Amino acid sequence: MALSGTSYLSGLWPPFSAAVRYLQAYCSYYNLEGSIVSGLRSNQEQTRLYAQGRTPYEVAHQVSKQGAGGSVTDAPAGSSAHNYGLAVDVEGRDQARIIALAAALGFGTVSWDPAHIEWPNWRALLG
Repeated sequence: MALSGTSYLSGLWPPFSAAVRYLQAYCSYYNLEGSIVSGLRSNQEQTRLYAQGRTPYEVAHQVSKQGAGGSVTDAPAGSSAHNYGLAVDVEGRDQARIIALAAALGFGTVSWDPAHIEWPNWRALLG
């Protein structure tokens, strides 16, 4: 497949996993190359990623950095679509084209995060 990384589909919410497989089929059709590099994350993993590129003060005060200073995510544990199996991250040669295709297909994206694809309006699923 042109969009590899199917191991990261394990643990995703089944309708989201099916939608990502649909995206993979489109990528194959358009010969777009990339890899899914992240899917479901535990709260512990999210906490570790959130702390990257932040001082203890910034972590405690949940300072938004939008990728600046080596930060990886602006979502603390429990507030990321990844924690609920509702997001994947994509990297690779055609990353920007894959993200644009995902947006055209109705996936949610984050303007400052060039790798992130999520179920649209995912917070509404949580109640």
